[in-house]
Amino acid sequence: MMHYLPSLAGVAVLSVLITRMLIPMSHLMGLLDRPSDRKAHMGTVPLIGGISIYLSVVISSVAFLDLPETFIGIALICGLVTFIGALDDRYPMHAVYRLVVQLIAGLAIASIGVKVTNLGNLFALGNLHLGLLAIPFTAIAITGLCNAYNMVDGIDGLAGGLTLVSVGSLLFLTLGKAPDNETALLAFLCTSILTFMVFNLTLRSKIKVFMGDAGSTFLGCAVAIAMIYFSQSGRNIINPATALWLVAIPMMDMVSTMLRRMGKGKSPFRADRTHLHHVLMRGGLSQRQALVCILLVALGCALVGVFLERVWPQHEAVSFGLWLMGFAVYFKFVVKHGFRLAKMIRRRGGAVMQVAD
Repeated sequence: MMHYLPSLAGVAVLSVLITRMLIPMSHLMGLLDRPSDRKAHMGTVPLIGGISIYLSVVISSVAFLDLPETFIGIALICGLVTFIGALDDRYPMHAVYRLVVQLIAGLAIASIGVKVTNLGNLFALGNLHLGLLAIPFTAIAITGLCNAYNMVDGIDGLAGGLTLVSVGSLLFLTLGKAPDNETALLAFLCTSILTFMVFNLTLRSKIKVFMGDAGSTFLGCAVAIAMIYFSQSGRNIINPATALWLVAIPMMDMVSTMLRRMGKGKSPFRADRTHLHHVLMRGGLSQRQALVCILLVALGCALVGVFLERVWPQHEAVSFGLWLMGFAVYFKFVVKHGFRLAKMIRRRGGAVMQVAD
């Protein structure tokens, strides 16, 4: 793995060059995010971050890594997801069309051998083999994570930061267990995301970029593929239950939000302001404070998963049970009592300010 370290600098440089090249092109292509009732940013911001991440990772992988032919198929399928996301950024599409394309992408990924065939020993009754359900389950899992990362992408740095937590944790678990070129690919993705976040979190409006639906859906797809690849495909480097911990916050946020919307008789894909970051910001936190808070919780969940994977890998049922308990806590405080949580945060913040004075 060490001999790939110099190439990481190449990934970062390429990411910068592609981003700077796409910024002026975004005005010609109309890939711009403008302020609206649901968007409070100032001025128009290019929606090219996701395209830059995709291109820099694919080009760098071809240039620096010796990857199997399967990678070509995965790259093309991820390219389709990114392209549809970019179309949605330019010409807003109905959710059904996006879902159909994502399901097709998931079926295609499964057809080339990257599929969920075994859910592990989640209930302490033996491994759950999916058999004929493997391909449709894989398609649904990939589609689900595409939308999970898309839905959570509501404030600067959040989707990218959550992906860094997921992929970075997976990278740690694969070191010394997976081939160097595969772990290097994960490192390339992390490097490209870090470069994007420099542009995304900057205060300089001339170089600020957003990820766009192209980026959030691509990252969700990439994370899903990576989790499936390293927990299945004969590698079994991580347990399926561990993968749940690494993507805990995006999954919990998506499922909770969709259940809340359906409970109110609304479409599960209808946009609203009830995500975790909205709750925290209603509680008085700034965007940056909400970002740090969510990333710390996501990192904590990932560390629990890493710990259980390394120390107690034979007890998948315990790991899954603890994850379900975590989801129950999340659902209770964020979904059922979100407004109460926001008020509590606001009161605590006010009390801290009074003590400081």
